[in-house]
Amino acid sequence: MTQISLMPPASPPAAAFGEGMALAQKSGLQQHDLLEVLGLGAMANPMFALKGPNLVHREYPPAFPLKHQQKDLRLALALGDSLDQPLPVAAAANEAYKQAKAKGHADDDFAAVFEAICTEAAAAAATNGH
Repeated sequence: MTQISLMPPASPPAAAFGEGMALAQKSGLQQHDLLEVLGLGAMANPMFALKGPNLVHREYPPAFPLKHQQKDLRLALALGDSLDQPLPVAAAANEAYKQAKAKGHADDDFAAVFEAICTEAAAAAATNGH
């Protein structure tokens, strides 16, 4: 139960981190610079330091496979449903993990959720003519 309860607070930050890295890349900022700034302030945390270089290089050696992160997140969502506890942020993160899994990143590290975020952004840009 403890592991399942950890998923709602643990999974969305990884997806949000990927969104921030994608935004930096898309706006012309160097992702290394964003990582440096994140490491200096109140937002500094071990996950950014550990996973950041993987996102920059788009390499995801599995420390914790994405398929397991998504499975645990799915279990947390089911538990929330059974207890009538809404988990809307976790549900949104789960969708990003499912997309990454569908794109062949199930056995990669959970940081590969970044690939789903980048692919979604590229598809939106193509639709909007950017």
